[in-house]
Parts: sequence; C-alpha cells; structure tokens
Amino acid sequence: MTGIWIARLQSLKRKPLLLIFMTLMTVVMAYVLGSSSNGTTNIYVALDESGKSQEVWKELNEVEGYTFHKMTKNELLLKVNEDMDTIGVLINEDTYSVFAGTESDTVRSLSLAIESKFNELAFKDQVIQASGESTWVEIEKSLEENEAFQVKVDAMDASQIFRYDNALQGLFGFMLFFVFYTISINVQFILEDKQSGIWNRLKLASVSRFQLYFGHLSFSYVIGFVQILLVISMFRYILGVNMYGGFWKVVVISAFYVLLVMAISIFVISLVKTVSQSSVIISLLAVAFAMIGGAYWPLEIVESEVMLVLKWISPVFYAMEALKRVTIYEETLSSVWTYLSMMVGLAVIMLAVGITLLEKRTERYHSSE
Repeated sequence: MTGIWIARLQSLKRKPLLLIFMTLMTVVMAYVLGSSSNGTTNIYVALDESGKSQEVWKELNEVEGYTFHKMTKNELLLKVNEDMDTIGVLINEDTYSVFAGTESDTVRSLSLAIESKFNELAFKDQVIQASGESTWVEIEKSLEENEAFQVKVDAMDASQIFRYDNALQGLFGFMLFFVFYTISINVQFILEDKQSGIWNRLKLASVSRFQLYFGHLSFSYVIGFVQILLVISMFRYILGVNMYGGFWKVVVISAFYVLLVMAISIFVISLVKTVSQSSVIISLLAVAFAMIGGAYWPLEIVESEVMLVLKWISPVFYAMEALKRVTIYEETLSSVWTYLSMMVGLAVIMLAVGITLLEKRTERYHSSE
C-alpha cells in the first residue's frame, strides 16, 4: 500500500494542475456567487444637509430587503450614469428622487417605502407643532401599548421554515460539485492500472487485492477530503463566512460525502471498459447530481414534482441538506443522522457491487487469454 501511495504522490507531483484547478474553481465560483448581498437589493443614497433627510435615512436602514449605501450627490449621479442597473435615491428635505434604468417592482416598492417614511415624519411634525413634543411621546407610547390588532403567535417547527444563506449555498454547492470530479478522476487510476497491466504485476509481487484497492481508494479519499478542508477553512477563517458555529459538523458531513462519491466512482469504472468512457459518464453524473441535488439553487424554490422525486438519487442532495441543517438551521449531527446513514449505506452497497464487478471482469479477461 505504501508503494501505491508513493506512486500516486509522484504522479500528483508531476501533474498537480488538475487538483489546483478544481480547488481554485470551487473558491472562485463560490465566492462570486456567494458574495452578493444575501438576497437584498443594493440601493445607493445621497442626502442633503437637512435634519429631515437624515431622519429619513435613519428610518430607511430599518427597512428589510434592501442594503443602503450612503454617498455624495455627485458620486450618486456618476454611478447611475455609468451603470444602468444601479438604483439610486436622492433625498432632500421635503422631496426625493429615484434613479433607475427601468421601472420595476423593486423601484415601485422602494418608492412606496420612502413615501411612507416621509408621511410618518410629516405626521410627527404636525403633532409636535400643534400640541408639543410631549403629546407625540404620549401618542407613541399609546401606539406601542395598545396595538391595533391582536396577533396570536404559535410556535412552529424550525425545520419547516425556509432559511437561505447565499454565501453558504454557493460554497456548499460548488464544493460538492467540483470535489466529485477530483475524487472520480483519482479513482480512475484503478482502471488505468488494470488496462496497463500494472495491477496484475503488483498482484504477482505478492500484493493482495485488499492492499491494492485500499491503497488507491484511501489516496483518492484523502485527496478529496483535503480539498474540501482547504476550501471550507479558507472561507471560514480567511473570508469570514458565517457557518453558524457548525464548522466541525461541516467537516464530519464532508467526510461521509467523500466516501459516497468514491463509492460511486468505483461503481462507474466497473461498468465501462476505458478511462475515456468513465470520464464522460462521470461528467454527466456530476452535472446531473448537482442540478437535482440542490447545488445550484435551493430545492425549496423548485416546483417540478419530477425534480423533487429525482433528488433522492443524488448524493449531492443528502450532503447539501445535512450541511444546511447543521449551519443555517443550527441543528446537531444527530438530527441529520438520516442523511448520513443514507450516504454510508449507499457507499457500502456501491463499493461492494463495484469491486465485485471489477474482479469478475478481470477474471473473464484472464480466462480469455
């Protein structure tokens, strides 16, 4: 087994670009798609020096669904002219202007929110002018104590509430997608050794089948797992992505996923004759599993019943669900044991079937000779 590891390390040293490329692609894609504003819309705002505009600005920052960025009037006009997709707002003492390339629901909702804030402040000013500030304080206190509606709140299972974190969706999705390639390509060395005759020569040199398989598979497992560790460590400790205290739970779940992908790769190479055939099938499976497993988008927004049924055949689905549960939903590892046990069960079955088929093919090849 040591000899296999040395040979694989030497091969990796000669051709490290693939591993580096897969790791970099994971980081780049996850960073680009995950660095957006987590579902909020960026709004650029310029204010005059009046107290009213400052009050409106303070109130606007409490409106959900938008991320407001303060700048000067000249900076705002320049940005709006350079980028037609930019939405800008110029707030004066008694009026406001919205700059946008197109009329949209976002622009209309924003205008309504600003108009509402202006009306609230105007009502406050009228009350203070008519009856004094103490009257307004009493009105505010009365509104807080005597609500217009009595709302009954019932507890709801947290697992039934859809929570979304754009940064983690991008990180987990592309991490699982690209590591599928890394592991599968490394497992293909078993097929290459069998085709080139190296496998048989090692067996003649008193290397057992267990040592041969364990050497190759353990190396593939470690390479895939190290890639995942590098990616999640970079995002957690360098880029500062919030994992909701679940970093080590993410590591544990990733270990199960790597095992399942390795088993699927063994099963795939047991069904084909050449490495090129294996590469084609693995590429198709990687993309398909990512699409139906929720790597590119959360499955909560998918309406197709067919896709929701097909998700159960995707290893990405089990990993994505478990990863999101222990981070975004802040659940424990025991709460995602169903997904972990499914990954282990499928891995054991596919490893057993894949190795059996590979050995039968080898026996048939020798008998034909």
